[in-house]
Amino acid sequence: MKVEQLAQKLIDYCKLNNLNKIYICGNGGSGKTTLSNKISDIASKYGHINIISTDDFMADTTLRKNSINKWNENGVQYEGRYTSSNLETYFLKNIYEIIYNIDHGIDCYYFPRRYKEKNNIRQLKSDYFLTVIEGIGTVFLDHEKDTSLTVFLKCDINNEIKRRKIRTEKLNRDDTELYDEKRSSQFRINVLSHEKEFDFVIVNDEDFNYTILTDR
Repeated sequence: MKVEQLAQKLIDYCKLNNLNKIYICGNGGSGKTTLSNKISDIASKYGHINIISTDDFMADTTLRKNSINKWNENGVQYEGRYTSSNLETYFLKNIYEIIYNIDHGIDCYYFPRRYKEKNNIRQLKSDYFLTVIEGIGTVFLDHEKDTSLTVFLKCDINNEIKRRKIRTEKLNRDDTELYDEKRSSQFRINVLSHEKEFDFVIVNDEDFNYTILTDR
């Protein structure tokens, strides 16, 4: 199915089961932001839609590049920088504070890290129909099981590398955001190991055709 069909399916599922949050995790280039934005576009006819990106709550790249992280995978010792697949990378308390506010009747604002202009401050509404929390960092958040849906997106390694390269060049990002084996190892042990905890596991191919592998 295409992203429009997938987004509608997830929205319908939330409506049917009285869920008001969707957490979207997955590997780099798997389409987390694309799906989040499509859900927002379609669901906006039902009410306010909030989007929170965990990427906006990451420590600065320079700090992470100059910090040493050590880990073990299958008996192999690794050493490298902290990536988006590490709990320590995120200011999770800030995300919890925002979610608490909008769940208790307080509209709030936050500043997406990729923007510098004042008019790009993001407003979040407390009378929302859906709040979408997307990014690798969602794996480290506590999910409200009775009121939220969790989605894990996947794409194969070749598509991830290709998409990372395009995105890095387009957004003029630091080239450390490109794929490498250490980054992949951290993702496998810290994020992918939680795949079975998600309600929906969905894979997409080179043309962003989506296939649901498991569902709730």
